[in-house]
Parts: sequence; C-alpha cells; structure tokens
Amino acid sequence: MNDFVQFAWAMWDSAQAALIGLNPVPAIIISLFIGMIQGKRANYLLNTLLAVVPATLIAAVWPMTAGYQPIWPDLTQLEVEIQTGVVVIMSFALIAGMGLVKHTLSMVATPKPNGHKPV
Repeated sequence: MNDFVQFAWAMWDSAQAALIGLNPVPAIIISLFIGMIQGKRANYLLNTLLAVVPATLIAAVWPMTAGYQPIWPDLTQLEVEIQTGVVVIMSFALIAGMGLVKHTLSMVATPKPNGHKPV
C-alpha cells in the first residue's frame, strides 16, 4: 500500500508541475485561427494536430525573444506528456467550438427558398 501512495503522490506532483508550467496562449491563438478558417466538414483531429505542433514550437522558442536558449520539450517526461494532452484537449475543444459557431452563423444567414433575404 505504501508504494501505491508514493506513486499517487508522484503523479499528483507531476500533474501540478505540468499545469504550473503550461503556456496555453500560442495554442489558443492558433486554434481560434484554424477554427475560423476551417471548412464546414473539417477533420477536427487533423486540425488539432495542425494547431498543436506550431503552438509547441512557438512555446519552445519563446525564451529566445528574451535572449535565452530555446526550451525543447522532452517527450519522455511525464510533465511534458500531461501538458501536451491538456493542449490537445483544449485545441480540439476550441476548434470544434469555432466550427459549431461558424456553422450556426452560416445557417442563420442562409436565404429563404423564395429568394428573399432574412430580416
């Protein structure tokens, strides 16, 4: 039982460290942009990957703007895997939400069958 408790505390500490070090701003901006330009029947998983990869690269090279070395993610670390999972879930939700908003707005602006525009 003691080993399980230590494992649970290690997982809790890793999750806290991952959420503290998370930089979601590039993922949010790129996901909103991709969500606005996507087609009606877009593949959300492909668009999520198209948003997460550049967001991860931007977050990695962001310290270079202050003159520091880039911080490349080490995919073997648990914190990085948790951060990537959170960014993927957040990007998927934003892209799907923007697709839903775009589809809803396009349904409102469709002309009526007799040719009159909606008021």
